[in-house]
Amino acid sequence: MKVLNHGKIDVILAMTGARGICGGIATANLNILQALTRLLERVGGKLEVFSFVEEGKDRPDFLPSWVGFRAFQGVKINYALALLQSTMKRRIFCFDHVKMAFPLLPLSVTRRVKTVIFAHGSESWKRMHWASRWLFQSASLCLTNSYFTLGKMQERISEFRGKACLMGLSPAFQLNSEVPEPDGHGVELEAVDGRRRRIGKRSLLLTARMDRGEGKKGHRELVNILPHLLVDFPDVQLVFPGPGNDRFGLQELARSEGVAGSVFIPGWVSQEILSCLYNHCYVFVMPSQQEGFGLAYLEAMNFGKPCVGCFDQGAEDIIVHGETGFLVRDPSNAHELLEVLRVLLSDHPLARRLGMNGFKRLHQYFTAEHYQERIQSEILEVL
Repeated sequence: MKVLNHGKIDVILAMTGARGICGGIATANLNILQALTRLLERVGGKLEVFSFVEEGKDRPDFLPSWVGFRAFQGVKINYALALLQSTMKRRIFCFDHVKMAFPLLPLSVTRRVKTVIFAHGSESWKRMHWASRWLFQSASLCLTNSYFTLGKMQERISEFRGKACLMGLSPAFQLNSEVPEPDGHGVELEAVDGRRRRIGKRSLLLTARMDRGEGKKGHRELVNILPHLLVDFPDVQLVFPGPGNDRFGLQELARSEGVAGSVFIPGWVSQEILSCLYNHCYVFVMPSQQEGFGLAYLEAMNFGKPCVGCFDQGAEDIIVHGETGFLVRDPSNAHELLEVLRVLLSDHPLARRLGMNGFKRLHQYFTAEHYQERIQSEILEVL
């Protein structure tokens, strides 16, 4: 057995969390953890993980024993002190979010420490704290989740050393080796009108949080055009699994539009049900105007489904317009969104061909392994 010297290179990954939280950053962190572990095994190095919101029990089980893991349960002062104490030795610090690097701001700006920051969304360029700007400018490397995010950050930040490192599926998400066929059973859910119905063959799926403060994922736009779609396709259904405080507002909108029997907003669902919804849906529709990347598109592509997203968003890095799905300019433009969905719903061979192309694209560029290889390649240059 090869004996590794885990003292040559010290790396600290300071992250929000991985196992104990959900969402895109958690998915990214699972990949980052595996990528760093494999990289340091190869070059001979030591990895320590600082997990801000998690507990000790949330340590990922795939981490080898030589990887340190410290959980801070959201206590800021303990996290900040531990981070500052760690600067006594020469280390490279990786952060899953720029705010995680705030305690090291003076040391980063004066180049006393090397930092690598992962940038995931609009907080990296649209709602940027002054300290974030300084940290991004002084980082040894910033890895963005998409070329879209990279471009936006380059517009806002001078002296920016950033590179796009396109994300991939979570290593915990089961990658299909071939497109699965619907098993014929499907899922039965309660519609907004209170009646339970089986999700049919023409369901339009959107999996995302539903928050009043944001509301740009495309839920409302889809409910608004549903009455027009039902004229030509009476069996069309909208299925919106996911949490969020705008669920009841969307239910009221569905009732006011007279489509409560065709809209399903079940809240959080199990992974088993979610996989079944992906497998049985006709198309995945997330015309979102707040996507730094869009992992849900990849999950849909894993089931061979065509995807609908927006131009000028992270979706452009995933969806090839006219080849794996369609992109729209403005989802609030009812005519544009309706036209795209009518084309897909009226041409099943086209929808299936786009879905197959998306499945192949996923396997060529966006698996967990692809993402981890990109991470390793970029961080190796900093090491």
